[in-house]
Amino acid sequence: MTTFPERPTMRTQRNRSATHLFPKTGRMPVRILLINPNSSRVVTDLMDRNVERLRAGGAHCIDCMTLDEGPPGIETQFDIDSVVAPLCRVIAAESDKTDAFVIGCFADPGLYSARETTDKPVLGICEAGIATALNMGERFGVISTATQSRNAELRLIRSYGYLHRCVGLEPIDMPVTSIPTAADAEDRAVDAGARLKRQGADVLVLGCAGMARYRHALQARLGLPVVDPSVAAVAMAIGIVALG
Repeated sequence: MTTFPERPTMRTQRNRSATHLFPKTGRMPVRILLINPNSSRVVTDLMDRNVERLRAGGAHCIDCMTLDEGPPGIETQFDIDSVVAPLCRVIAAESDKTDAFVIGCFADPGLYSARETTDKPVLGICEAGIATALNMGERFGVISTATQSRNAELRLIRSYGYLHRCVGLEPIDMPVTSIPTAADAEDRAVDAGARLKRQGADVLVLGCAGMARYRHALQARLGLPVVDPSVAAVAMAIGIVALG
């Protein structure tokens, strides 16, 4: 496996309720590490809250980590490329005490390099989110962040073999760092979702982890299921580990 000798700075929110042993087996709960490869703690906190229901009262230890070396938001190919090495160093350092990893950015940065770094499962939220959506509908659409990220997202979806079931990507044209808190972010996401619905989407995928707080409102206003890809990926990781 590839060696990454220098460990980057990082901050982790640990699931303190899952540090106990199960009384019947004497085993620790499954540990999933969800890594936000940008340096926005707001996005990490949002992901941490959204995966709480998957912790199942301590049955699963889901830790959320911020990669401090990352850019504030991952919006360009340069941003994607810049986080691959520090991300892989984190995964190498955490591999012995982690059952599966999730890369919490819709660009799935460093996914294949990360899989070469550890023998543990590594999931990207784009791939897992779309795979989940395709079990909920025939054709999906992505509410994306910006027009300039369209080509990179299309390349990624094409590489996964899902492009033929994608009706399109509709941007909200807002910086990643503004999405979780901007007053008009929800309305922009609704407008993008409505355009995708008119194009034939019967399920929507959020194209940024920072959009997750609008999922319930989008479902209610658009009348379509909406997938939070971070939650979908963590749920999938838990299932993969359970399969042995």
